[in-house]
Amino acid sequence: MFLLLIVTMAALSSCNKKSETGVTSVSVADLPLKASQYIDTNYPDASVLYVVALKQSSASYIVTLNTTEELAFTSVGDFLGDGAKFHGGHHGGEGDTTHCGDTIHGGGHHGGGHGGGPHENGIPIDSLSSTIKAYIQANFAAYTIKHAELDSICPEGLVTEVVIVIAGQEPVKLYFDAAKSYLLQDARVLYTSVPQAVQSYITANYHGYSTCNRATKYTMADNSLQFLIYLHLNQTRKVVRLKADDTLVCEK
Repeated sequence: MFLLLIVTMAALSSCNKKSETGVTSVSVADLPLKASQYIDTNYPDASVLYVVALKQSSASYIVTLNTTEELAFTSVGDFLGDGAKFHGGHHGGEGDTTHCGDTIHGGGHHGGGHGGGPHENGIPIDSLSSTIKAYIQANFAAYTIKHAELDSICPEGLVTEVVIVIAGQEPVKLYFDAAKSYLLQDARVLYTSVPQAVQSYITANYHGYSTCNRATKYTMADNSLQFLIYLHLNQTRKVVRLKADDTLVCEK
């Protein structure tokens, strides 16, 4: 009886501590507009996996992206920085974003968690193809695999997308085709840093559209470069994929 009492008290204490943290899963629709706009503009290549609201913290919301990045926001939507500094890695539901999101990928906005997650397109890291793991070990040995999922990109079609990370740098996404052969890697860049030929093409062909702060740079298997440019006009979104010499590859 005494042992049972100790176990019961420990369980109650644990529950109380969990309650005191004030962590609640919420919909992305509950985010302040300012926070949603910040994500749209600065992380157009990513989708929202889940959102949690915090009570006893200087951050009111933590947003986790499918790149495994966590973003912290105040109650009015001001960006605070890395969300991992404000909570212990709590997971929640799923969400969506508007304006600058990546529509050139067929996977859309998924729910799920780290390591592939439970969403329908997620791949548990332990189940990832040995061919893909061998490629990453040989070429990105210092990186850690954080997330993997099936996706569809234009014009390649079905791909396996793997997010790898290294301390102090933004995540890198690697893409492999249906045969598990390496296709490309991507990284975020400022739109102002993309080749002038690409910027000129956008200006000439997309009158009235605004560009997001960030673009995506594709480094192809042959080391050539391509760029995804994220555009929006009111509620209309476009993603334009161009080679560095402004040759159009794909538009959605």
